[in-house]
Amino acid sequence: MTEERPWAYSAFPVEVRARVMLSPSFVRLTLAGESLRNFANWGTDQRIKVVLPMTDGGFADFGLLDEPTPHPSDWYARWRALPEDERNVLRTYTPAAIRAEEGEIDIDFFLHEPAGPASAWAAAAVRGDRLVVNGPDSRMGWTGYGLKWQPGDARRFLLVADETAFPSVRNILDSLTADAHADVILEFADPADDVVSASAPRNARLHLVRRTRGDREVLEAVRSWGAVHGAAARDDPGFYAWIAGESAATTTIRRYLTAELGIAREQVSFLGYWKQGTAQ
Repeated sequence: MTEERPWAYSAFPVEVRARVMLSPSFVRLTLAGESLRNFANWGTDQRIKVVLPMTDGGFADFGLLDEPTPHPSDWYARWRALPEDERNVLRTYTPAAIRAEEGEIDIDFFLHEPAGPASAWAAAAVRGDRLVVNGPDSRMGWTGYGLKWQPGDARRFLLVADETAFPSVRNILDSLTADAHADVILEFADPADDVVSASAPRNARLHLVRRTRGDREVLEAVRSWGAVHGAAARDDPGFYAWIAGESAATTTIRRYLTAELGIAREQVSFLGYWKQGTAQ
């Protein structure tokens, strides 16, 4: 039974319950809170907002923690009106796991160098640290808000991702049916940060790309894929591409797939998770 609320997302006050280093640059934080029992498990690349605490551990009053959570046209406008040094930092992530019945979610933080605000916070986070997660509320029923992965009836896929999108890639691969086939191009600076391959299903063909020259290696890998599979993908209504990572690189890859290979735009989804040269 659904409940009418102002928006599909609600604010969930949580605290760090556990931390595990998955690799040299990935830390998994388990976040817990009674309110998370209403967190909706929509899966795949579900986007959520993480509201980081201020340096004193507090949270500015901009309406987000009102009950029910206001529409973002209200709380986000109030947040933006605050002086930058008097408002909490907001960042976008994807849950690595959701256990609503236990009041828990996991978020895998990739620790950028140089560290932005979220990387710095996650690197230092300890059990008991408080923060707020803004995510889908199961009381509103299904809305699908915050999902870019919309494959429809597609069964043939291309996934291209750098480290920031690895949690989403794992979720997407877990969702594939046995009759699906996926080419997965994974870009990383350190092979030890490949947290995807070990759990990838047999119907996923992995292409591992080590980044040493900016985004040139991943662009070359996508072009190599296109030289072999591009024509077939263009003519296949059951093909779907999903690209996520650095903003400029994802835009370039999408342009190559659509403008050069001729794949229909509606068969290509892309997300810029971060932007080179800024603290995303």
